[in-house]
Amino acid sequence: MKIRIILLFTIFYGSVQAGLFDDRFPSARASAMSGSFVAVSNDVWAGYYNPAGLARVGNNQFGASYQIPFNLNFFRSFFVSGVMPLPENFGTAGVSFQDFGVDFMGNSLSSEYTFAFSHGFYLMKDIHSALTVGYNLKYYYWDLGESVGGLNLGSAGTFGMDVGFQASLYQRTWVGVYFLNLNAPQIGEFTKHDLPQRIVIGAAYMPQNGVTTSISMNKTIGLQTQIEGGFELDVMEYVSIRLGVSTEPNRFSGGIGIHYEGFNFDYALRTHPVLSETHQFALQYSIDN
Repeated sequence: MKIRIILLFTIFYGSVQAGLFDDRFPSARASAMSGSFVAVSNDVWAGYYNPAGLARVGNNQFGASYQIPFNLNFFRSFFVSGVMPLPENFGTAGVSFQDFGVDFMGNSLSSEYTFAFSHGFYLMKDIHSALTVGYNLKYYYWDLGESVGGLNLGSAGTFGMDVGFQASLYQRTWVGVYFLNLNAPQIGEFTKHDLPQRIVIGAAYMPQNGVTTSISMNKTIGLQTQIEGGFELDVMEYVSIRLGVSTEPNRFSGGIGIHYEGFNFDYALRTHPVLSETHQFALQYSIDN
C-alpha cells in the first residue's frame, strides 16, 4: 500500500505539472478569485502573491490557512503568517511559514518547509497615485523521509528571493508585477532540482468600495502561461462572495468571506478538469494600531 501511495504521489505531480515548492498558496480569498491577486494583494498573505502589497497594510495582522489539495487526504498543506507596520516610514514587514508534505500510516514520505521574511514599502505616494515595492527572503527545506525499507533518504535546503511592484491611480486602478525566485535557486545535495521561477503580471479595477475585478498572466518558466480572472463583491457589511476562472488547466473557483470584529474567515473551492476539487480554509485576525 505504501508503494501505491508513492506512485500516486508521483502521478499527481506529473498530472498537474507541479514541482517542488510550487503553486501552493494560503489565501482562500485569492484562491476563490482563481489566484488573480498580484494587483490586489494587500493583507497578511501578501508575501505569497506580491510583497509590494505589504506597504498597504496599516495594522498588525495574523493568519492561518489549511487546504486539502485535490481532496487527497494524504497531503498536508498548512500556512501561518504575521505582519506588522514598522516605525516611521519604513513600510510593513512580515514572517511566514509553510508546511507541505505527504503522510501515510504515520510515516512522512516527503516534507517541504518554507520560512520567509517579507518587506514592502512606498517608493512614492500622493493624492492621485502610488508606487510600492516589496521583497521576500526565503529559506526552503526539503526532507525526503524514509524509503520503504527504512533508509533515510536525506534532506537539503536552499535560499530564494522574490521581488514585486504595485502601482495605483486614484486608488481605483491597480497594476502589479511579481518575480518569484529571481536568484534561480536549486535544491539537492547530489541531484540538483530547479525550483520554479515565475513572473506574474496583472491589473485590478475597483469602481467602488466593495467591488473588485482582476485579471493576471502567470508564467512559470518551462510551463504554459496561465490567464487568471477574479471577482469580489461585498454583498453586505459582514459577507463577501468571490468567483474566478483560470486557464492551463481550465479551472473554476468560488468562495465566501465572513468579517466580524477584526476576524476574517474565508473559504474557497477550486475545480480541476482531471483531479478532484481543492477545499481551502483561512482565518485572519487584525489588530488596529
